[in-house]
Amino acid sequence: MSKEIKLNAIIRPNDRLTLTFRTSITLAVMAFIIALAVLLIAIQVRALHWATKEAASAYMDATSTKASGRLQTEMTAIASLVRVLATSSSVAESNEGTEIDPAIALFKTALQELPQIDSIYAGFENGASLQVRRTSDLNEEQRERLRATPNADIAINLVRPGPGGELPMRRIFEDRQGNDVGQLDLWKYGYDARKRPWYSETMKAHRSVVSLPYLSSSIGAPVITIGAPLRGKVPGVLAADLKLDTFSDFVQTQRPGEHGIVLIFDSTGSLIAHPDFAQFVTSAMTHPSKPQLPNIKEIDSGVAAAVLQGAHGREYYDGSISDEQGNGYLFRLAKFPLGEHSAKILLLGAQRDFVQDVRRLEFTGLILATIAGAAFVPAVWMFGNGMSRSLKDITAQAARIEKMAAPDPLPVTSRIKEICELGSTMNLAQRTIRSFARFVPKEIVRGVMENSISTELGGIRREVTVVFTDVSDFTSIAEFADPDVLMHQTSRYFSVLTKAFLAEGGTVDKFIGDAVMVFWNAPNAQPDHIERACRAVLASRMACEKLNAQFEAEGVKPFFTRFGIHVGEAVVGNLGSTERMNYTALGNTVNLAARLEGLNKQFGTAILVSEGVYLRVQHCFLFRLLDSVVAKGMTKRTRIFELVGAAT
Repeated sequence: MSKEIKLNAIIRPNDRLTLTFRTSITLAVMAFIIALAVLLIAIQVRALHWATKEAASAYMDATSTKASGRLQTEMTAIASLVRVLATSSSVAESNEGTEIDPAIALFKTALQELPQIDSIYAGFENGASLQVRRTSDLNEEQRERLRATPNADIAINLVRPGPGGELPMRRIFEDRQGNDVGQLDLWKYGYDARKRPWYSETMKAHRSVVSLPYLSSSIGAPVITIGAPLRGKVPGVLAADLKLDTFSDFVQTQRPGEHGIVLIFDSTGSLIAHPDFAQFVTSAMTHPSKPQLPNIKEIDSGVAAAVLQGAHGREYYDGSISDEQGNGYLFRLAKFPLGEHSAKILLLGAQRDFVQDVRRLEFTGLILATIAGAAFVPAVWMFGNGMSRSLKDITAQAARIEKMAAPDPLPVTSRIKEICELGSTMNLAQRTIRSFARFVPKEIVRGVMENSISTELGGIRREVTVVFTDVSDFTSIAEFADPDVLMHQTSRYFSVLTKAFLAEGGTVDKFIGDAVMVFWNAPNAQPDHIERACRAVLASRMACEKLNAQFEAEGVKPFFTRFGIHVGEAVVGNLGSTERMNYTALGNTVNLAARLEGLNKQFGTAILVSEGVYLRVQHCFLFRLLDSVVAKGMTKRTRIFELVGAAT
């Protein structure tokens, strides 16, 4: 951790011993390793025969873990990358597939980040497809299959459907610098991604899918395909291939002992790893019907065949066996997950490889290691339990942030320094978001947190209902009022108005002196936004009448409020600068609502609405036609109505 967040200036932790997260985890892991090592050493006090079996078993455990672990790790990394790429706009927003497609650069970068990937490709519902493959890792035979140029590092396959449904392929070769070094146009290549299992199975499942191992027809290498449905405008599948030809070599280097043997095969019996795997694959490419991976059933002699026959389909099987020469072997057959499928690993260890490594230890060492291991378990449990409790409390605080609830009075504390700082940061975030929501409408804050409202400048056109309010003769009232009294009175007045507007889902945009601007149907859609606005205004008028009665009783001037309501299209979004912006509505709709409010003075009314409002909600409210006017600053004449009340 190169940088650590310092929050002592905000909330200082208690003056007690704190450990960094790194130190705590290191100590825990070191203690576990030491305890495990002592325990393993103590086990070697048994007889030679027993110790030989245990040593071989340990080798098998390590081999099994490394082999299956590497395969799972590589598949997990590829699956995570595929799911992320499937949401990228560079891939999921268009199925045009051109030589300058932005997805090509994205796929190249992914190949550099995960060298275990053989190729990345996307297939679309219209038959188009794009594949980027690394050719520098292929052998000469595989490069010949692709007809790659000598200095080609990348092969790009583009399939774009023609007007008659034909699917010609263009294959472009690039060197390490990204320069074109060759091109092939395969007019009748006949590759249709939609007919491939990786496409159809993924589209059917609507989630990421891991295939069983199979032999790639294009390069003649064993691969596993991991696909995920595209999450964008165009339907399709994004997939990547994990090449397995070098995996078998890796597995054999991890075999248990010098004379050990490791076989891995999937649930259908197809071999994934074998000492003679390369020869099997070469033979499979000459299959009379179609290339396919060699099957475990082809092994019909030797120790491995005897173990497989004795397993009778069991998921776990271990023991000892001898070959025809009398050499003893320990064996283990175990099942492990392979994506959403399964596979089995068969390990054979020659007993003669492990006898020389056996060492006897004192019986007291076993006792001490056992005690140390037993004491270590509750200590680790208590340590982890304390961390878990603190993290759960912080998670609960995060949930309160999402709901914009009142912050907790005190931050979460812990003896782990990073968790303590995280608790302080989370408490600060709670108070910050809570305070921020008092200056900005909560719906806007929630939208920004959920990423449903952009934080970039600009907006969208949307129909909104806009309400403007103003206090009659506020200037005269302010001229003779005490500033402190006026400030308190105005705050009470705004609180009453805001409560009525928020009750109907209005977005209180701004306070302009003694005026208020409110709009509906943004940021969230409200099908009945005009009705909501009218109800809110009528409720505001009643609330203001009650408040004015209190003002008169207190000896201060009452506030007579005028309202203007208009509905129409406006641009709703972020206005301002990159450093400071305001979520608001702009346009003639907003201007006319403000003009209607001002016309109340001319007609001696309190609530004026436009003809558009009247036509949309005349069945819900009572209106009185006043006149047809040209509002100040406008060019078109409009009829105006007084909102009298709700229809009974």
